[in-house]
Amino acid sequence: MADSDYEYDDDGSDDEYIGSKSSLPTRAQSGAAGKKRAQEKPRKLPAWQTNKSLAVTAPTVQEAEDGTIKQSVQEREEDRKRKRLRKDTKPFQRGIIRHVVLVLDLSEAMLEKDMRPNRYITMIKYAQEYVREFFEQNPISQISVLGMHDGICIRSSECIRIIQSDVVPYSQPRHPRGYHCLWLSAVDRPSRHTSNNQSLRKGPNTSQHHWHETNAGDESEYVVATDQELLRELLLATTTPPVVRSESAAAAATPAESSAALMMMGFPSRVVEDVPTMCACHGFLTKSGYTCSRCSAKVCSLPVTCPSCQLTLLLSTHLARSYHHLFPLRNWAEVNWKRAREVGSRECVGCLTTFPLPPQTEPSNEIERNRVANGNDERQVSHGQADDEETAEQKASESARYECRVCSSHFCIDCDIFCHMVLHNCPGCLSQLNPVPDMQENGGQDAANMAGFERLIRFVGEDGKTHFGDLGKERPTREIEGSAVELLNGDIKSGFSKTGKEATVSKLLCPVENTMVLCVGLNYRKHAEECNLAIPSYPTIFTKPPDALAGPLDNVPIHKDCQSQLDYEGELTIVFSRDAKNVSASSAFDYILGYTVGNDVSARNYQLPASVSGGQFGYAKSFDAFAPIGPCIASKEVVGDPQKLRYQTKVNGEVRQSTSTDDMIWTVAQIVEHLTRGTTVRAGTAVMTGTPSGVGLFMEPKGFVGDGDEVEIHVDGIGSLINKMKFE
Repeated sequence: MADSDYEYDDDGSDDEYIGSKSSLPTRAQSGAAGKKRAQEKPRKLPAWQTNKSLAVTAPTVQEAEDGTIKQSVQEREEDRKRKRLRKDTKPFQRGIIRHVVLVLDLSEAMLEKDMRPNRYITMIKYAQEYVREFFEQNPISQISVLGMHDGICIRSSECIRIIQSDVVPYSQPRHPRGYHCLWLSAVDRPSRHTSNNQSLRKGPNTSQHHWHETNAGDESEYVVATDQELLRELLLATTTPPVVRSESAAAAATPAESSAALMMMGFPSRVVEDVPTMCACHGFLTKSGYTCSRCSAKVCSLPVTCPSCQLTLLLSTHLARSYHHLFPLRNWAEVNWKRAREVGSRECVGCLTTFPLPPQTEPSNEIERNRVANGNDERQVSHGQADDEETAEQKASESARYECRVCSSHFCIDCDIFCHMVLHNCPGCLSQLNPVPDMQENGGQDAANMAGFERLIRFVGEDGKTHFGDLGKERPTREIEGSAVELLNGDIKSGFSKTGKEATVSKLLCPVENTMVLCVGLNYRKHAEECNLAIPSYPTIFTKPPDALAGPLDNVPIHKDCQSQLDYEGELTIVFSRDAKNVSASSAFDYILGYTVGNDVSARNYQLPASVSGGQFGYAKSFDAFAPIGPCIASKEVVGDPQKLRYQTKVNGEVRQSTSTDDMIWTVAQIVEHLTRGTTVRAGTAVMTGTPSGVGLFMEPKGFVGDGDEVEIHVDGIGSLINKMKFE
């Protein structure tokens, strides 16, 4: 046996491992002790005697109508999966910082094979799993692992000092007060080592008298694991931080021994060095690590106790990982067939797994019909059940559906387990969140803009004034003028709000005004192929001045020097909602107001000859009205994923460009990150994200635009940009 200091003696008796025979109580002492116990108040029964959920009963499997047991077996499997959800999910105050002692039984009795492959290996396996799960659930807590055999304590890991001084051989029982102590054992007789809070044991039912006698009168509960699976469940169940309950006034007046002490913590700074130095925790040479905020010692990972000054070092993210204990996800209700028919759910909201269809026939069994008719279907929990019933045992649903009590979304059993044990959030609730309050608290305008309109237009009303309005549903661009739209208050920088009034559109204007236009060149793979150009390492950026802006139905005047090689470029265009600088790709959409359509009109005769342009694009694309934009700015909710949009460019009705934005080299988020690197991009700035293949320059014969030609660019969900080219 590992860590044993003695040889196993086949001739020895079991009493040798408990204590000497002289230490056993005499008959007179036993009689006196019995009278004393008779006068004491009744003791609290152990959990294994009172908790019905721990009772071992023979499983019942019933045949279905088709004579098979498939459905019953499936329900039993779902019952097993939902055992982990028996915990109460009402919001309690919980102790996040915990000190736990895990005591391992290392005696020879652990070599018995009633647990496969034997008790010892099973215990070690579950202990390792427990430690991993414990620090996942309690990232800023501390745990001590002790091994016990023959009355000797073996330190298996670094222990906190106060526990180290209180743990003694069980021949002289003492308690590590104020700490959660788990006794992980599989021996048949009760241990003489005391558990201050809870003990996990495996073995036959031991008498309550024997337990209290060998544990110095300790009255805390303990449970008995009848098999390996239950042992694992009971062990992992203790990883959840316990509920902190208020004490009585008398107890509050006098500090209790079990009251937890405050833990001093430090939040170190990350360092990256040019030359490797040795870390204080492992003695390894590393270039990166963390510097202790107290003694400046270097450690290589967090959380950890500083080897030099014993300060607990951690990141703020470790504290954030404990949020789900403070605000737990409520247990979901089982859905019966009646409720499934009412909602009409066909697939899981989380993973889109298809649900079984509700049966169309009534229950054939008379007993079953009576039970349903009388409302005594014990297998089901009705919708809207009271909160105090959430602690009941979680069972399988006959419809294979589990309903969130808040958003009424239906999920499968696998999503039920995943959301409660890993995600700690309901996907249905998250998809229905209103982003306006959060953004208002943060001082941002983006959410207000999103909630203020679906398709934003700028127009001249019958009163001759310029207004903003919400177009609502997508309409043909030519039909917008002369129609009534809802008026909006505000502007792009301050946000929009509904007025409840309507106005008639006399003239449709460019949705953005008096702003510089940023443009991305060579951003579609097929366009790069038709140009026979290599893809650059970074996006190619050029600009158009504010005077290049034009409305969605405006004629574009073409100067006589630009008429020989006039070309079109249909482009998806984004509009910034607020000032942005050094924005990461992951946060890019927080700065986007919406999407519109743009035409990067180009005079190729000033662009392509290097002797004329010097390799610069700006001059050839910056003439007045060379940036028509419109007809509206569609909100992010309306457009959805900008990398899954289709659009076409037509010249006089002939399709010239037809593409999907998934051909982009740099995504919308990557473009925002690149443009704002060290540069402030102002609210209202429009960004043309590049054109796909099919421009007139690379057609054979050339497809340049002539006088009076009409260019229409349509993007799904946004609308059409329609402009005629008028040669001067």
